[in-house]
Amino acid sequence: MQTVNSIDPHAQLRALYISLLRNQEHFDEFKQLLSLYIVAPEADEEPVDAARIRAQLNGRIRSWIGGFFDGLSASQVLQWRAIVVEERFNVCLSPWKESNVY
Repeated sequence: MQTVNSIDPHAQLRALYISLLRNQEHFDEFKQLLSLYIVAPEADEEPVDAARIRAQLNGRIRSWIGGFFDGLSASQVLQWRAIVVEERFNVCLSPWKESNVY
């Protein structure tokens, strides 16, 4: 029998968010593993060490959410790394909001 998490990728992501928000140890380990995931920008393929870290990260996520998790792709891990480790946020302010600053 398939669970909702095994069918809906958004449900899987929500389960990850909830785990990271509710458990500081999960967030700390998530950030640590992301920091170990290093891929050169010009690389055409994911290095073996990076693939190993990504596999370990996906395994840990599966254990945290207690169920099925498709796993993060290499590009998803890079996006998470940019946000969580490098603290880069791609925030686009609308002109409307900028014009209404008091």
